[in-house]
Amino acid sequence: MSLKKIEQVKRDKGFKIFDLIIYGVLVVTVAVLFIVFFTTRNTNPLTGVRVFVQAKIVFEYEFGKEPVFTESVTADDVEENSSSLTVTVRTKDGVNVLYINKEKKTVKMKDADCKGKQCLYFQPISDNNKFIYCSPHGLRVEPLLKDLDNPDIII
Repeated sequence: MSLKKIEQVKRDKGFKIFDLIIYGVLVVTVAVLFIVFFTTRNTNPLTGVRVFVQAKIVFEYEFGKEPVFTESVTADDVEENSSSLTVTVRTKDGVNVLYINKEKKTVKMKDADCKGKQCLYFQPISDNNKFIYCSPHGLRVEPLLKDLDNPDIII
């Protein structure tokens, strides 16, 4: 490197104005994304759940109402008492057992026969912001979302 180049590098500032603008835009973008993701969560109380297997609805339950069955999950697969429901979902890949607490209005995976059983470690669903997913069986448990302006409409 020439002596002239070394002197020029010594005189230069560490950051150019363009660098500071880029860093400022990045900081503002991260702050906005953080605010959007953590303030727009739907934490309304859980009104019910919908169970999907391979993107098809196989079971639906709204608290205070009768369960909705399909050909995959029948009345024989559901054990009901006054405070809870235990739903057995059979897929071509295996079996999952859901526990629905009617009093606390929560849903959790009680048992599964898949290899890793990661679905058992999901937190219980207690609001409209959580879900349970069993990848080996293709099973997904989601909140039953309702339109708040018209509670009779289920999304």
